[in-house]
Amino acid sequence: MAEQITILVQYKIKKKKLAKATSAILEYVEAVKKNEPGTTEYKVFQDGDDRTLFIHVMSFVDKAAKKTHEKSEHLKKLKKILVPISKGKSVYTSMVPVQPPTPQEYAEEITKDMSSHEPI
Repeated sequence: MAEQITILVQYKIKKKKLAKATSAILEYVEAVKKNEPGTTEYKVFQDGDDRTLFIHVMSFVDKAAKKTHEKSEHLKKLKKILVPISKGKSVYTSMVPVQPPTPQEYAEEITKDMSSHEPI
């Protein structure tokens, strides 16, 4: 079974272009929901203190759905609007669910902890 892919994207918009960016983003999110059945989640947030900071959280059923998203016309359109009014580069983070440590990781951690203790 293919594992779901979750990505977080952060970027800043020039303050004087917030209305233009917000309008484009809202239209874009609707296009994603309407045209991408393999995109299981797509949410956009703004930082509560810095409204120029946007954070997109997206999840795809698999690599094929991610590729469909990346090649979509609505993403190309959004990038044409946002790239010129952005400050700096976007930061992409691939997210994975928290997993329990493997026995190997657990053993290494215990060994490190024990080596740092002084004998009584």
